[in-house]
Amino acid sequence: MTKIVENSLKIFCEEILGLKIQKAKSLGRDFYATSIPIYENNKEINWYFFLKKHTLNDIAKVLLFEDNLNEDDINDLLKEVTNQVIGLAKVKLEESYTNISYKLGTPEFLGKISAPIPIKLEENLLYKMNNRTFLIAKGLN
Repeated sequence: MTKIVENSLKIFCEEILGLKIQKAKSLGRDFYATSIPIYENNKEINWYFFLKKHTLNDIAKVLLFEDNLNEDDINDLLKEVTNQVIGLAKVKLEESYTNISYKLGTPEFLGKISAPIPIKLEENLLYKMNNRTFLIAKGLN
């Protein structure tokens, strides 16, 4: 599942947004966060997104033609990014594993979070876009 989420992230960032991403080595500090559950045969798997305001502004420039986001805009945009990436992953999972049932939950905005991240995570996808790091990670079950 993680590889499919990673491929979906790359498709969203590079093909849809036109923004290049590359693997990062260190996390950084302050982020806005969301979570979204995906259900695999009714087993809940939570995915978490941690993006900096600067990165969200870069995304907003492409999607909304605006880059001065207030808190409500950040909430909406980050939930939409989360939904797009994991939604695309869900479609790819369904195509790859036809014998497994997948269902997507609703993204939840978690607000501002500072490192160290207070959520137990596994299978981290640490990237950077325009020299700003972001993290997508599967929650520890």
